[in-house]
Amino acid sequence: MANKFFKKLSGWFTKISVRLPTHRLIGAIVVVAIGGAIPLLSAWQVAVAAGDEVRPLVTQRELPASSATPIMSARRIPQTLVDLISDGRAQRKYSQVIAALPPDSCLNVVTDSRTVIEVNSLKPLIPGSNLKLLTAAVALDVLGPERKFVTKMLGIVSGSVVRGDLWLVGSGDPLLATRAYPLTEKYPTLTPTDVEKLVDALVALGVTSIEGSVIGDESLYDRERYVPSWGDGIRSVEAGPLGALMINDGSVSGSPLKPVNPAFAAATEFTTLLLSRGIAVRDTPDIGTASADTPVIATLESVPMQQIVAEMLVNSDNNTAELLVKEIGLVARGSATRIDGLNVIALKVAEWGLPGAGVALLDGSGLDRTNLLTCNLIVQLLQRDGPDGLVTTALATAGKSGTLRDVFLTGPGAGTMRAKTGTLNGVKSLSGMFPLDDGRSSVFALIMNGSGSSTLDFYRPIWNNLVNALASGNTRLDVNDLSPLKISPEP
Repeated sequence: MANKFFKKLSGWFTKISVRLPTHRLIGAIVVVAIGGAIPLLSAWQVAVAAGDEVRPLVTQRELPASSATPIMSARRIPQTLVDLISDGRAQRKYSQVIAALPPDSCLNVVTDSRTVIEVNSLKPLIPGSNLKLLTAAVALDVLGPERKFVTKMLGIVSGSVVRGDLWLVGSGDPLLATRAYPLTEKYPTLTPTDVEKLVDALVALGVTSIEGSVIGDESLYDRERYVPSWGDGIRSVEAGPLGALMINDGSVSGSPLKPVNPAFAAATEFTTLLLSRGIAVRDTPDIGTASADTPVIATLESVPMQQIVAEMLVNSDNNTAELLVKEIGLVARGSATRIDGLNVIALKVAEWGLPGAGVALLDGSGLDRTNLLTCNLIVQLLQRDGPDGLVTTALATAGKSGTLRDVFLTGPGAGTMRAKTGTLNGVKSLSGMFPLDDGRSSVFALIMNGSGSSTLDFYRPIWNNLVNALASGNTRLDVNDLSPLKISPEP
């Protein structure tokens, strides 16, 4: 085919060469050569790019009409605008809270993982019972949410008689109680360990007498009854005396004062229970350490650790907090002491990457005035736990339970906000989680130190304004209202 083409082309040139002058002939040849080369070159480029494949051309679709929204309009970044306006509304409400805070205070609020308010968040302050948040988190981590305390009753049963002594061996259960005791508490124990079930076990065996004494064994923990720096207004009133065997928080029915040794108080209370059920006890109560080969008559399990922690947080139970610190030391270091337990807690703060600068830990309950925490640490601790975490869900509910049952009965947060209170003379704190719409939440921490901070007339208006400000996190613009403008069909 190519040969025929070139023969025709040669003939054509021969004809025109006769008719045209030489210079015009050369011009014609150049024009023809260029005109023929262009399509050949284009065909060659297409062939190189596509190989042997032949593709139909795709018709270009028409571009959509341009939006009426200017290119620099905030409507093109609606979420950013929403956040700015929402934050602005919240800031105006938080300003009321901030203006009323005493100088030694901190406030930190994080909403949707964004810091909304941060006032002195790194300043170490006396936290009061907000320290229990840290104790709770470490107890759940080190001990595990399913761990239970097991109290043992030991002795030699022979027919209807217990030969010799009846031993009550403590395991550190802080909720060991008689059935009547919760009725006497300001904040009744939520899930008490019913010590009378051990008496029921003896009755079921047909036991009618104890030939010796009821002896309390508290050998599992150390003998530190109180934190040394606690004042007289705390000892035996707010907490202690502490020990591995405590019934009814170390009290004895009918006595206004607690015995110095809680194991002795437990033996005394248990003896009273036996007598009330018709079981005679020959000798008076005592304390001691049971032999390893003494037979086990019955055991009594507490509720799981998750519920014990809830008891501590909801009711702000000081004895529970202090005994958990000793249990943390026992499990993590093999030493059931306050110092070992607190060292484990401090190591956990570092392990979890929480801000530990300025933090001081003297006890697990927050009763000591030399304890120091920061709002930033508390907020990060609650963020780490999450809105459905074991710590957060164990907090008291506004207007419903524990130390918040008479607070925030109506208005924002009522029945939904979860928080931990803290109170000492001149100390008031409130930290927790405020739920928002669509599964969102705000985490907050407020600590106030200073004369008068713990008086109702001072802190309650601040708390109310804080909750109103937290609720402003629900006031959000509808993003749909910020969608690009439509082009009008009219000219």
